[in-house]
Amino acid sequence: MMLAVIAVGLIGRYLTMSPAPPAAGDLGTIPAAMASPVQQAVTIPAAPATKAAGKKPATSAAAPSAFHLSASAPVSIRVPSVGIKSHLLTVGLNTNQTIEVPTTAAEAAWYRLGPTPGALGPAVILGHVDSTSGPGVFYKLGALRPGQRIEVTRADGSLAYFRVDAVDSYLKDQFPSQAVYGPIDYAGLRLITCGGRFNTTTHHYESNTVVFASLTRS
Repeated sequence: MMLAVIAVGLIGRYLTMSPAPPAAGDLGTIPAAMASPVQQAVTIPAAPATKAAGKKPATSAAAPSAFHLSASAPVSIRVPSVGIKSHLLTVGLNTNQTIEVPTTAAEAAWYRLGPTPGALGPAVILGHVDSTSGPGVFYKLGALRPGQRIEVTRADGSLAYFRVDAVDSYLKDQFPSQAVYGPIDYAGLRLITCGGRFNTTTHHYESNTVVFASLTRS
């Protein structure tokens, strides 16, 4: 997953050189608490599908609400302000406990071992920023700003609306796994892609861009 972010989150430019597949660990290591499926009743779509205090990013726009929805697997995601729209695939864990990445740059994927978007906890959706054929589904993710809206359609027919709280960038070797994947006491969402400088030797981006969001009523 790859993204070129200029300064503090400007839209990445597409690099015409051939990006390599993401290295293991590009998205950080999942904490043990999220390495096995969350115990919740999940409505599984046709495609294969506790509560503890968590610390939000210092740049959060507003305190999150305890409002949440029952569990239902996500089907698609839409981010109107930056033109993101995608059917959602599903991903799990690699054998080294790093999160899998989508097999295509054209579609985003939900981390199926974590909460469903709208349920309590940090739901995780990730996508590529570009590939050898052009911009990926999350090419404009770094352009999101606090207060903007994310919409997730769920298998039960409901829509989960999220407000962006913060958009941050982290070097891959400093990825804050606990802050991103760890338990929280509200319905949160994390959108993840690659960012920072593109290393022309390894053909990998050196950072990750993470969007932190919280559920709203509309």
